[in-house]
Amino acid sequence: MDLSISFRHVTPDETLKRYVEEKLVRLQKYVETPLDVHVVLSIERTYRQRIDVMFTLNGAVINAHEVMDDMYAAVDRIVDKLEVRLKRFREKIKRYREAKPQFVGAAPEEESAKIFVTKPVDAKPMDPEEAAMQLAASGNNFIIFRGIERGNVCVMYKRKDGNYGLIETAGRIS
Repeated sequence: MDLSISFRHVTPDETLKRYVEEKLVRLQKYVETPLDVHVVLSIERTYRQRIDVMFTLNGAVINAHEVMDDMYAAVDRIVDKLEVRLKRFREKIKRYREAKPQFVGAAPEEESAKIFVTKPVDAKPMDPEEAAMQLAASGNNFIIFRGIERGNVCVMYKRKDGNYGLIETAGRIS
């Protein structure tokens, strides 16, 4: 765990810093990747003790804060709050990994995602340039068409980098 602790409007205190470090180490057991945690300890209006904790977990930024009269109590409460969040996150990941897709008509022992909507498509004959123009104009993510030269079924799709990809079947399909 990579831990950085900042003090705002508070004189840095080594005992408080060690206390925060030993409490936040408990969070590492809930995740597989090493955590990069940033903690800010501050005082608001000369009497409110505030702790802010921020870290990134699998691309999601997790923020938490606690305001109390005692900084040590605020640390305890925020660690409890973050443990609950991380347990929930771990369970969510566990459920996601256990779920397997199901296809309608699959063997009973196989689990898979169900197909809910089927839509017949009339694959019109066109060349790839025309398909690219139609795809750009339609706002869809893909277009299905027949190649003019070989009569094969083709799928043109928008790639994440902004370009187009083309999938062609090997031969003519009647």
